[in-house]
Amino acid sequence: MKLASAHIQDFKRFTDLTITNVPAKAKLVVLVGPNGAGKTSLFEAFNYWVSIARQQYNNFDALYHAKAGRPVVTDWSQMLQKIDLQFHDTQQINPQAHSQQSIKSFYIRSAYRHEPDFTVNQLNRADDMLLDSRRPPKLIIGEARVSDNYQRIVSASVEALFNPSNQSTTAGQIVDRLIGRIREGIGRVFDDLSLDGPGRPMQDGSFFFSKGASTGYHYKNLSGGEKAAFDLLLDFIVKTEVFDDSIFCIDEPELHMHTRLQSQLLDELLRQIPTHCQLWLSTHSIGMMRRAMELHRANPDEVVFLDFGAFDFDQPTVMKPAVIDRTFWKKMFAVALDDLSELVSPKQIVFCEGRRESGGSRSTSTFDAAVYRTIFGALHPDTEFVPLGGTSELDRDALLLSTVLTQMLPSIRTWKVFDRDDRSAAEITELNASGTRVLARRDLESYLWDDEILSELAAASGRASETPALVAEKKRLIDQLPQLGKPVDDIKAIAGQMYNECKRRLQLTQCGNNATDFARITLAPLVKPNTRTYSELETAVFGSI
Repeated sequence: MKLASAHIQDFKRFTDLTITNVPAKAKLVVLVGPNGAGKTSLFEAFNYWVSIARQQYNNFDALYHAKAGRPVVTDWSQMLQKIDLQFHDTQQINPQAHSQQSIKSFYIRSAYRHEPDFTVNQLNRADDMLLDSRRPPKLIIGEARVSDNYQRIVSASVEALFNPSNQSTTAGQIVDRLIGRIREGIGRVFDDLSLDGPGRPMQDGSFFFSKGASTGYHYKNLSGGEKAAFDLLLDFIVKTEVFDDSIFCIDEPELHMHTRLQSQLLDELLRQIPTHCQLWLSTHSIGMMRRAMELHRANPDEVVFLDFGAFDFDQPTVMKPAVIDRTFWKKMFAVALDDLSELVSPKQIVFCEGRRESGGSRSTSTFDAAVYRTIFGALHPDTEFVPLGGTSELDRDALLLSTVLTQMLPSIRTWKVFDRDDRSAAEITELNASGTRVLARRDLESYLWDDEILSELAAASGRASETPALVAEKKRLIDQLPQLGKPVDDIKAIAGQMYNECKRRLQLTQCGNNATDFARITLAPLVKPNTRTYSELETAVFGSI
């Protein structure tokens, strides 16, 4: 089943929307645009259409389905008349005929997917898979399907075990045969996670995994991203046995996943989808869009994009697959990258540690990025500092972002800067060889609380004579660090005490409410180009790449 066009009136976000020209060869249709643009509203129209095909008339909700401010809709049939769908290679389908073709035409997953834990201790007969009893009547309702799919796999295993034609087959062989596709798919998506099996369904039935050196790893111990990816992959593999001529719709499949996992999951979903099916995704994630971009370049007719950010749906709208050019990609990645969209073509981007900025505004700048911008803003105005999280996140996502940015702006240079922390000389050499810079000191605070900067602070406060006392107090606190089980260069550990000492001796006010704010607001501006500290930090960040 493949959708050719859709006409939707007075439904959710849409006044009069026509989607047309979706090619028959399209295997993947990607809905892109900012939050609130209308992507989920389209899936909700599909979901309502298939609800009627399933005779689920009580799913009608006038306050939810009908567009606010438009003529009042009083019953389900009036709502259905506002949704007209046309399919490739099939006659017009009337959902009110309740045919098998109409019932299986769509399989839809909402963005609210969460089953944190389950353990089964009894077997239940699985209902007809085509009924899809777990489907959400509205896409704002949470859904949980992992345990349901578990029951289906176990029930199928029991039935196969007692099938006379399988008398020479062991129970283990039957289970392996049934979960083989799932295990193989998991192996392709995850680098360090493998599916062991379904455990003991009558005692502690759940999915168990191997992860690194650990075996018997219960489903509930997976991370949020691992559960999200496993849920979709498991559901896809199980349901495609019946939904083999259907349109699969997944709202925001990337939730809780890092960018590389998003890309690998998309590849696996497309690998598993039956020949006659079509996959529709609503997304604004960089991982999904980047992979879809690569697939489109390889097969333009098989991957199309619908740009929901380009229209005013309060007006009659005709939407066709977007023209894929550099302007389109710049706009799409502006949505996905959020805070990076404000960059005005910098020549260099330095990815640093620190909480990701939010809201598309530098007003939420995190510590490292804010300090670097303050210190180097004057002499390096063509450089932007972008925080990407902790070391593992920074290492993981910087490569992907660098690839995307250099495709959009070929002249741009990007690299990463790590704190030294407790890295060995060999580790630092290896990072430098890969183009990653490592600070010569433990962390950024070590530069900000340098003796030289304390001297600058005292002089700027008109109390230069207090410099020796401040330096002596810093040395005293450092000498106590080993007794506290702290490294002797952990300046961050004494920052709070030094903050109080500076305020007391220099009689400072309005200089920051805590040690972190004090370092960012008061100390960072003192790291000036004429200081030794500045030169050392500049070499660490901008040295030969």
